[in-house]
Amino acid sequence: MLTKDKKYIDYALTNLDYLLGRNGTGYSFLTGIGSKQVMRPHHRPSIADGIEEPIPGLLSGGPNPGRQDKCHYDHTEPETAFSDTDCSYASNEIAINWNAPMVYLANAIEALQKNAGYVQP
Repeated sequence: MLTKDKKYIDYALTNLDYLLGRNGTGYSFLTGIGSKQVMRPHHRPSIADGIEEPIPGLLSGGPNPGRQDKCHYDHTEPETAFSDTDCSYASNEIAINWNAPMVYLANAIEALQKNAGYVQP
């Protein structure tokens, strides 16, 4: 908004696309969204509630080639080192410091979509 340069909104939208599944894993890292979504996050309430689907609207951490949790990872390349298992705190943890920026990003794009030319007046 400061520069009036649309490329920054486009870049922000690209970041949202990545979080919602346009990434090396194909996973939507937001629970409850997408055709290939996180189902077993490292989130005790989602695992312990007896319901198969996790609590919707939570952002998982995403790929982490460090794999500090020693869980099984099908892939180890930096862009695909992700494990949709509840033991994976290194790649699949739910944390407020990821969820708050995700909410801000989605709402900012929604608020600015007309100015960016994403929708016609």
